[in-house]
Amino acid sequence: MTTAERIIHLRKKKGYSTNKLSQLAEIGQATLREIEIGEKSPNIITLEKICNALQISLSDFFAEDDIVDTRQNDDEIDNLPDHVKKELDLAREFILYKYGIKKASADK
Repeated sequence: MTTAERIIHLRKKKGYSTNKLSQLAEIGQATLREIEIGEKSPNIITLEKICNALQISLSDFFAEDDIVDTRQNDDEIDNLPDHVKKELDLAREFILYKYGIKKASADK
C-alpha cells in the first residue's frame, strides 16, 4: 500500500473527510488532497501531523497489521484485542516490579 493509499484508508476508517483531517492535522486541505492523489509526498513533519490527527504513531502508520488505537479510555480497555490486553498486563507488571510495589511472578 502506498503512503497515499494508507492515508486514505486510515482517514476513511476514522470516518474523516479530507476537510476534517486537514483541520485536525493543521495542514492545508489542498496539500492533503495532493498527497492523497499522489501528486505530492508528505515530508516527515506533515506525516507526523497526519498521524497525530488520526491518533496513531508513525510506527503504526508503517505497520503491516491493522491499527489499534492505543489512546483508549480506561472503560474501553475491555474492547481491546486480546494481544493488546496482554501487553498492557505485562507493562503493568513491569512497572510495579520496577518500583518495588510487586515482586516478579515466576510464571510470566
